[in-house]
Amino acid sequence: MNRAAAANAVRPPRARSTDEKESPWNDVTGILLLMVAAMLLLALLSYDSRDMPAWSHLSHSDLPSTTTQNFMGIVGAVLAGYSLFFVGLAAYLVPVAVTWFGVCKLHSKTRLTRIGWMGVAVLTVSAAALLQTLGLFEQNVEVTPAGGGGVVGRLIGDVLLMTLIGQVGSMLVLGTIYMVGLFMVTGMHPVTAIHSLRREFAKWKEESEQRRLIAEKLAEEAANTIPGTLTPVPVELRKKKKGANSAEAPAPAPVAITPELGLKFDPPPPKIIDASVPRPHEDGKDKPKLTEVWEKKRAQKIEQAPHGSLDNLTVRFKDYKLPPLDLLHWPEEHHAPTDKGELLAVQATIVKALASFGISVEPGDITRGPAITRYEVRPVDGLRVSRIANLDADIARATRAERINILAPIPGKDTVGIELANKEKIIVPLRELLEDEVFINGKAKLPVALGKDVYGKTIIGDLAAMPHLLVAGATGSGKSVCINGIITSLICRFAPDELRFIMIDPKVVEMQNYEELPHLALPVVTDPKKALLALRWVVREMENRYQIFAQEGCRNFEAFNNRNRKRKADQDAKRAAAAAANAAAMAKAQPKVTAPDLEAAPPAGALVHAVSLASPRDDEADMDAAAEDPGGLRDASGTWLGDSQPPPAPQTTERAHRPPTPDTMPYIVVIVDELADLMQTAPADIEVAIARITQMARAAGIHLIVATQTPRADVITGVIKANIPTRIAFQVSSALDSRVILDRKGAENLVGKGDMLYVPPGGAQPIRSQGALVTDDEIHALVDHCVAQGRPVFDVKVDEESGDFMGEGGEDGEEGGMSAEEAETLEQCIEVIRQEKKASTSLFQRRLRLGYGRAARMMDLLEARGI
Repeated sequence: MNRAAAANAVRPPRARSTDEKESPWNDVTGILLLMVAAMLLLALLSYDSRDMPAWSHLSHSDLPSTTTQNFMGIVGAVLAGYSLFFVGLAAYLVPVAVTWFGVCKLHSKTRLTRIGWMGVAVLTVSAAALLQTLGLFEQNVEVTPAGGGGVVGRLIGDVLLMTLIGQVGSMLVLGTIYMVGLFMVTGMHPVTAIHSLRREFAKWKEESEQRRLIAEKLAEEAANTIPGTLTPVPVELRKKKKGANSAEAPAPAPVAITPELGLKFDPPPPKIIDASVPRPHEDGKDKPKLTEVWEKKRAQKIEQAPHGSLDNLTVRFKDYKLPPLDLLHWPEEHHAPTDKGELLAVQATIVKALASFGISVEPGDITRGPAITRYEVRPVDGLRVSRIANLDADIARATRAERINILAPIPGKDTVGIELANKEKIIVPLRELLEDEVFINGKAKLPVALGKDVYGKTIIGDLAAMPHLLVAGATGSGKSVCINGIITSLICRFAPDELRFIMIDPKVVEMQNYEELPHLALPVVTDPKKALLALRWVVREMENRYQIFAQEGCRNFEAFNNRNRKRKADQDAKRAAAAAANAAAMAKAQPKVTAPDLEAAPPAGALVHAVSLASPRDDEADMDAAAEDPGGLRDASGTWLGDSQPPPAPQTTERAHRPPTPDTMPYIVVIVDELADLMQTAPADIEVAIARITQMARAAGIHLIVATQTPRADVITGVIKANIPTRIAFQVSSALDSRVILDRKGAENLVGKGDMLYVPPGGAQPIRSQGALVTDDEIHALVDHCVAQGRPVFDVKVDEESGDFMGEGGEDGEEGGMSAEEAETLEQCIEVIRQEKKASTSLFQRRLRLGYGRAARMMDLLEARGI
């Protein structure tokens, strides 16, 4: 029997209408089949030879029973008696096969075929012959009137097959025919059947192991609890009690569904993933180091860049060497082994707690990360995941967790994630992230190492793609460590001529480690009043870069830095084409020169410097042009034909005052460590400056990182948030603060110390991860390595403008010349505006008793501040 025939035992119809598929006759047929199967089974089970009528040769009793003992009466007795007579004990297979057909008809709405019914006959006959060949059952009048295989089994098994091929051959042939009949009835492929049996056996073993582990864990918890109370036994007594039983538990099987949990479906075998173990570090010499890879790329950039005019921002550190990663340390390896039995017990508690509220779920995978463990549960069909999300407090009570976070559902999965904090956090060292393949050979232009997610995947952000970043969180949640990790990532990747920092630190102490870093474009700004001036300098630098881009015909920062390579190729092609065209023109013009032309022609070497005697002014102009273009080696189109480089074009007065164009420009990363202090000084001006930078600075290679530990709506305003889509949220005190940062709740459920939610550029869902750790000693070592190779070179223009950092004239100059008395009056005007919620010149005259001129000047100053 081929595979197609076996598959057609119970198959759907080829073409059936929707009405036919949903016809109630399918259910009626299934119910009737189940009824017939039950009647046959009851008739066989209650068979008694005394119930057979006197006319049957199967009646061996001299005194037949007056009352029929068979459950199905006289009809059931006759049917059962002759079934046992012809096929023996194989008759019990008939009600089993009919039950199978009835269940299939009710469950899958399939169509019964002739192959299926033929399979019942093949199965019954082969089973009868096999029973007779084995000789396990002797002839018994009450049970087997004609032997274990009946008359059919005796004829096929004993008379035919045993005579021809013997007992072993008969068993082999009959066993094969029996399996074929089984496949015809079930419509199942043999390989599928074998896999199903193997899967069921493995599931049975997993369930047994799972029950044993849960029972051991619950017994251990009960033993660690003082009898009669819920008070746990002290840790010291618990350690003494364990003694020699503290050996590591064997690796448990994946979580399986147990009847105790009240679940209805068998889920796929879940997995336990331990992503908390740090990646083993290798000190092999064959593996290229990060510094070697980036030094080669930097050397190529230096060779491709011509030597042009440089300013203080683009000064080159030719012999600069990137700091080696040996300056960063690996943490001490004291990672305790994961107790998988405990994880399974917690998952069973979660499922049991949900079941107590009438929510049926299936346990899924368990992922243990560096800081949290994510327990996945799969809701049954028809259950809304919002019901699970609303039970966060009840699940926390059941699991005795301080804080939990529920992802309903997990993005990209059909499961709901319940995240609980680990009792022991695993440190994620920054060196591990910097040695990752994604950081070394990734496509990120400004790679920054952020941390590792729950699944142990390294998170490397690209500051150029963000293009700006907002970092916020409560005090002690890990915000400053994250900023230090970002700075360290950029220091290990870029030299001072490739990237510059502008650090604004109103708290004074956060950025003092980087005061002598050669990557600084400006001194570390600690005065909130000067922070606005530094931001305005960044705005002017951005505008200056855009002017240079327009002069060079470049659209953005990358095109400007890569223009030399393209320009060199274009110049070589143009020179070759111009030389070929000039040679062809000269060869073509020489034979056509006539005598009159020779008389009128100028002397050789004066093709361009010919002087007209008719106009002395024209002669002077031509002499000036000849002085500017010595040699006159240009054709009519203006293409330079000389061997040496062409002389510079004459500069007009406007071009003479333009700033020199550098060969390349460095990235500028502006870091504001505490935005709240700046917004208290001049909120309108700070907001406008940050808005301009975030809106326009990306194409200029300028990127902004804003950090604050006060995530209020008046600090992180809507204008600032709208232009900074990439955000990192650490632990906050309330869901309101979380909404200010992420526009959603979730950050209030974080556990602190580096636990964060990262919204990547273009991402809709935040990624929970553990931030990388870099210590102060590591920062000092990196900065010392950089300082030993060079000191910071600050912009001369900033030094000349020290004291105000402002441009000339305009509103800034007007405000910069304000006297102390005017400053005091201005503060009084601001107070009046806060009280009256409005501003006008007449209001200041009336409330502060000012003259019109002075009140009008106050209005101008307030307008300059953006109030």
